[in-house]
Amino acid sequence: MWLTQLDAVGWRNHLSTQVAFTEGITTLVGPNGQGKTNIVEAIRYLATLGSHRVSGTTALIGDTLDQATLHAIVRHHERSVDVGVTLKRKGAAEAVINGSKAKMSAIPAWVSMVMFAPEDIAIIRGEPGVRRQFMDDLVMSGLPRMAGVYQDFEKVLRQRNTLLKGLRAVKTPSSLSTLDVWDERLADLGAEIVVARNHYLSAILAGVTEQYQHLAGGDTVSLQYVSSAPGAGDDVRENLAVSMAARRPDEIERGMTLVGPHRDDVDISISGRLGRTHASQGETWSLALSLRLATAQWLRQELSSGDPIIILDDVFSELDTTRRSHLVGLVKDYQQLIITSAVEEDIPSSLSGAIFDVKEGVVSPR
Repeated sequence: MWLTQLDAVGWRNHLSTQVAFTEGITTLVGPNGQGKTNIVEAIRYLATLGSHRVSGTTALIGDTLDQATLHAIVRHHERSVDVGVTLKRKGAAEAVINGSKAKMSAIPAWVSMVMFAPEDIAIIRGEPGVRRQFMDDLVMSGLPRMAGVYQDFEKVLRQRNTLLKGLRAVKTPSSLSTLDVWDERLADLGAEIVVARNHYLSAILAGVTEQYQHLAGGDTVSLQYVSSAPGAGDDVRENLAVSMAARRPDEIERGMTLVGPHRDDVDISISGRLGRTHASQGETWSLALSLRLATAQWLRQELSSGDPIIILDDVFSELDTTRRSHLVGLVKDYQQLIITSAVEEDIPSSLSGAIFDVKEGVVSPR
């Protein structure tokens, strides 16, 4: 697949931007803070319904504006598909596919991408939330219908937390009965997410080890899911339900849900050494690149729509010669490669293609 056009209206500092992309390599060049990453963030949003830089959508809407709209034309083999979303400061987001109203959760089915960014180092060394985001991006890439499951889970989680906060003050039979209902729903949705995360981590594991060995040597990488409801059995839903029941007093006391995929993590290790505590700077970068490269290669094999879009967001300035060369060799033949860079000289000469200059939210072709 490849992106032929992107329109961004009121998206961060892009008042009204239209970019016509081609197959192959496209580079966005400009000083930091001009809006390069905002463009690739827009593509990422269409693929995952989320940003890699902020949670929520308010920061994605331009200052003083009430809404932001993204519209993209994506090519799937011989078929073109129009997708769009409108985010609002007040009210629900809206989506369209080929001009007809659609559910937001339907958009990621048409846009597949893998982004490499300097922030990737936090997957290894950062907080658990960053690793959860990596897992969820992986799940969404492999199974786009999970977008609806994630949306439903977030709604249930908010409702349950609101109820738990109320229960700190007043406990009534009716409110406890309502909590039972939310427990059931949270266990159902949470189990779907946990099972999907484990499945896709397993799917890319061999590829992660292979890529890491190319980059850093003969070590083996392991990806071990860390559950807030480990339980004793193989039934994930039952483990979640039992753990929620056991921790109910604590949850009511603290007014928050302490069990579920929103509290889970993944241990990323090199030959048994936990990456976030033992990896050197070079090993950390090799791990982060290996996770992204393995994801891209796996999607390339699995997607009926073709290659995922590969996005390299200002990564070359962060990489040494070996890692830069390995990355280029593995991604340059994908159907579409979109690169951002503050300095054009940082881009390897083998990655030539269309170039756009970005300045103060304006994108201009060379």
